[in-house]
Amino acid sequence: MKHTLKTLIAVLFISLSSHVFAQSDQEFFLTIFKMEKREFFSQNMNLKDTQFNAFWDNYSSFEKEREDIGKQRIEMLKMYVEKYTTMTDADADVIMKKWLSLEKKEDAIRTKYYGKMKKSLGAKTAAHFIQIDDYIQTVIRFEILDELPFIGELN
Repeated sequence: MKHTLKTLIAVLFISLSSHVFAQSDQEFFLTIFKMEKREFFSQNMNLKDTQFNAFWDNYSSFEKEREDIGKQRIEMLKMYVEKYTTMTDADADVIMKKWLSLEKKEDAIRTKYYGKMKKSLGAKTAAHFIQIDDYIQTVIRFEILDELPFIGELN
């Protein structure tokens, strides 16, 4: 399953950073990615029957809150790809401020939902959720960083 998730993330990133794919293709890959991610959580959370509803309610709210951050991150990455060869200091500053701002927002949401899940499911289950989410986010970050040239690398 980890391999499938990594492959899907790579394809998703390539589709998002390429102008070859139409918007509907990007939406298709995002939908598939969300389904794969949900399946990954389903297979790895080891929920008790009594935890099932509380977990998935929290998870759905968590993903809904993060949706806007994901869209903003995609737009920021598109900007990076579009401006890479002509990037000025001002462009780099805008992109990095956006990157750092999105990281803060995402951390705040993760902290919020750790608290919510801890309250309804216990600290171990909430921590397990954060570990799995962190794994997925780390894979995504790695795939993005692996595909993007560093600023100035191609000059």
